[in-house]
Amino acid sequence: MKNKEIKTILESQEVKFNIKGHTEYSKKDDGEWGYFAKIFRTNKHKDDEPSGSISDKYGFSQMNIDKFGPSSFTLYTFDLMGKKTRARVKYQDVTLIL
Repeated sequence: MKNKEIKTILESQEVKFNIKGHTEYSKKDDGEWGYFAKIFRTNKHKDDEPSGSISDKYGFSQMNIDKFGPSSFTLYTFDLMGKKTRARVKYQDVTLIL
């Protein structure tokens, strides 16, 4: 899938995806435990606006989406002390789970 297609899907839909290199220790459906690809999902707050945030599969951890660029999207969050943390995710590192 090309960058532009991934960008369009992430912006316009609530979709599950994983990011290359991000794993978590969890249990699969068959009962096997181990390190597996961490699942994220986009969250849309209004139908007519682009996705506003991403969260883990449980919804506990979340980051806001600052912008969707041509080759990556930028995330940010604030910790309890007000320190801003940023991250940049390249579309080529994203695998959509459709």
